[in-house]
Amino acid sequence: MKNEEKRGFVSKRTLILNVDRDNDIGVKAGVETPLIGKEALLDAAVKLLLNDPEEADGNALFAAVKIYESYEVEEGEEKEVAAITGSEVGGIEADRKLIRELNEVLDRFPADNIILVTDGFADEEVIPIIDSRVPIMSIQHVVVKHSESVEETYAILGRYLKMLWNEMPYRMYFVALPGIIVTILGILMFLQLTGVAIAFTFIIAGIAMIVKGFGVDDYISNLSKAPFSEYIRLASYVISFISLFVGLYLSYLSIAVLPEFKIVMENPSLLWEHGVQILTSFMPPFLLTILVTMFIYVLGLSLYCFVTERYYRIIRYLLLLEATLIIYIAGNEANRVLIEPKYGFSNLIIFISIGLLILSVTIIIVYLLAKKRRQEIESEVI
Repeated sequence: MKNEEKRGFVSKRTLILNVDRDNDIGVKAGVETPLIGKEALLDAAVKLLLNDPEEADGNALFAAVKIYESYEVEEGEEKEVAAITGSEVGGIEADRKLIRELNEVLDRFPADNIILVTDGFADEEVIPIIDSRVPIMSIQHVVVKHSESVEETYAILGRYLKMLWNEMPYRMYFVALPGIIVTILGILMFLQLTGVAIAFTFIIAGIAMIVKGFGVDDYISNLSKAPFSEYIRLASYVISFISLFVGLYLSYLSIAVLPEFKIVMENPSLLWEHGVQILTSFMPPFLLTILVTMFIYVLGLSLYCFVTERYYRIIRYLLLLEATLIIYIAGNEANRVLIEPKYGFSNLIIFISIGLLILSVTIIIVYLLAKKRRQEIESEVI
């Protein structure tokens, strides 16, 4: 005990302080603050709860009194209970009133130690004000078990759950789609195909996210009102995707028949030994797939731009096709070098250099034409 007193751990004056920053005590109960003493706090708490039985600050006042009664003072220590309020306006005015009332309380009871009692509201504003004048020994939050905010939360939650269950399109995404997944998942698990069921779940969930994330559902729903040009663009997307999918599948088949591929699948550590043979068989059909897919994509979107009279965009797609053609030629040349290392890199370097040169010149020409066209439009406007 003596060691603790030497270290200054024992307080001589402890104040149990309730803080109501938005001044519900004054506004709803009509009580002037600051309040000092047990009887003053009880009287204010009764008036406040009679006026508003759901008010959390009334319960905080009772809690401050309870802490005051249960707090056991040590030898030579004094205790007191008080309540101060801010302003319903908030901000600087509330803080000024809190400081003024805290000083009044400290004039009558010069505490060197405070037990702060609040309902948890605006603690980040209140605590620095109190702590800057008197050290806070403890903070007691009073949480009302049933409050208006909790009741409103449950009401809002129930309203949203009802909307998800009854209204379209929410019902389709949150009820119908999960219902299909759960049903198929259950059937697959009943057939002891748990692995397939898990994979199927991820695939369906992924597709649903992609469709919703990219707005595919909205695009399809509005397609009936769209002009004919929109169908051209949609067809270019679909055919390009099908071309890419088929090409990748054929590219896979070109290596699936290789004995080296089967060896690597059985023993992946041998990939470095047989990887070149697999890669050189995969590259030609893969590069052709990319070229064909890009040709279909560029052709479809160029036709779309022609129909919608957006001619300036056609040049962009032609540049894209030109870059793809350069990649196709360079890729085939690189594949030839892998098959026949003695062939050398000279032709590959020449092809890449010529391709980059052609592409650069094309980009510069397109830029100059676009700049000239922009100047003509600006001069016409003037």
